[in-house]
Amino acid sequence: MEYIQKLLNLLDKKTKGRLLWLVFFSLILSLIEVAGISAIMPFVDITTNFNSIHNNQYYQWLFSFFNFESDTNFAITFGLVLFGFYVFRGGVNLLYNYTLANFTENLYAQTTKKLFKVYLAMPYQVFTMKNSSYLTKIIVTEAALMSQVVYSVLLMLSEILIVALLYVLMLVTSWKITLVFTAILLIKMIFLTKKISTKIKT
Repeated sequence: MEYIQKLLNLLDKKTKGRLLWLVFFSLILSLIEVAGISAIMPFVDITTNFNSIHNNQYYQWLFSFFNFESDTNFAITFGLVLFGFYVFRGGVNLLYNYTLANFTENLYAQTTKKLFKVYLAMPYQVFTMKNSSYLTKIIVTEAALMSQVVYSVLLMLSEILIVALLYVLMLVTSWKITLVFTAILLIKMIFLTKKISTKIKT
């Protein structure tokens, strides 16, 4: 929390607003990614078995609402809509990565400017006691590392949200199988952790 507070102190109001917008954008991207993954199964279900169109109440409602003449037309239209959605998802991903890269570059520039102003405001006696290479390292290297950390954290946030939403979707689909699967994974993780820690100690 201390490091987060220090980072927020370096940011101005506009940059904090952009940061919150990126967090919200990460949530939107996660929802789109989960929708893209979830849409595959209905398409496979429809194309492999046309009877499912009339057996499933949601497919049947869409079939009747848009007055499709045949099951083939419904499947083709569904595929085209899915294709369009994936093109849209690719565009959103591109926009997110561009916005994220632009934000971190501006953050780097803003941080280096603030640090440089701080060093210029130092008393001359204090400044002469500092190693110039050390000051250069802080301004250039550490500011770049900070922006890279922010970039990585925002990407990680997006991935965590995707995993969380997928897990919720799995629970809704079949909570019993999901819990069994989770228990198996946890047992494996505990076993691997103990095995690896034992090898490290030896």
